[in-house]
Amino acid sequence: MSKLKQLRFTISRNGDKAKTVLKTSYDIVSLPYLLTYVMGLFFEEYANEGVGFSTSELTNMLLTMYPKDFAVSAEQADLVIDDLETWERNCSSYDTIRTIRIFKPKELNLSEKLFCKLKKHFKQNGFHAVYAETNEESLIIFYRPQSNQRVFGIRRNCYSKNGNSIEIGLLINENTFLWFKTAAIVSYKKILKSIFNDVIQEINKITIDEKALPQDIFLNPYVACLEYLSKYGYSIKTIEWE
Repeated sequence: MSKLKQLRFTISRNGDKAKTVLKTSYDIVSLPYLLTYVMGLFFEEYANEGVGFSTSELTNMLLTMYPKDFAVSAEQADLVIDDLETWERNCSSYDTIRTIRIFKPKELNLSEKLFCKLKKHFKQNGFHAVYAETNEESLIIFYRPQSNQRVFGIRRNCYSKNGNSIEIGLLINENTFLWFKTAAIVSYKKILKSIFNDVIQEINKITIDEKALPQDIFLNPYVACLEYLSKYGYSIKTIEWE
């Protein structure tokens, strides 16, 4: 990040401000267009799922998507930007804004490309899919958007006892305790196509071959998905790879 002319700002919505102040090398003219770009990606990706985001979550998106351009500031903000007002003002130009090359997020690593490919696969096959992260884990939760459905998950934990691997499983609701039950483990390889095919093969065994149990079934899978992510401290993320 350039140290010259750093802008310090915070994001608000209807007067409620995010607690974190950010500093950036973007100026007051270009910053609203970048916010529009990030918000547009999120709306586009999760329109069907009905997933929203707070001002704090939008702040975190900027930090993770553009680590070289944004950082947390200990000083007071020079500017307060209302995210929804910014979107309403610029959304008609979103199709043009999304073509601006400098707004493209950082290059994805192999793991992120895998999860992006998996997310796209599920959406093409009639599932809703949500991608989320913690500091240690990446996770996709996917489910069919009807009542009384199972909720599936694929996660990678860099510090797992299973080593460098991908875990495939189900959300379980056992006596009101929500947890992730691992049903299969796939070794993490360096070839994207190979690991993608291995994961899909294991998913098909669970989604097609295994009989559902009462604790696997959720009356509202969408709510179960959000409850799980909130309970275990995940942040919902956009992920795009062309």
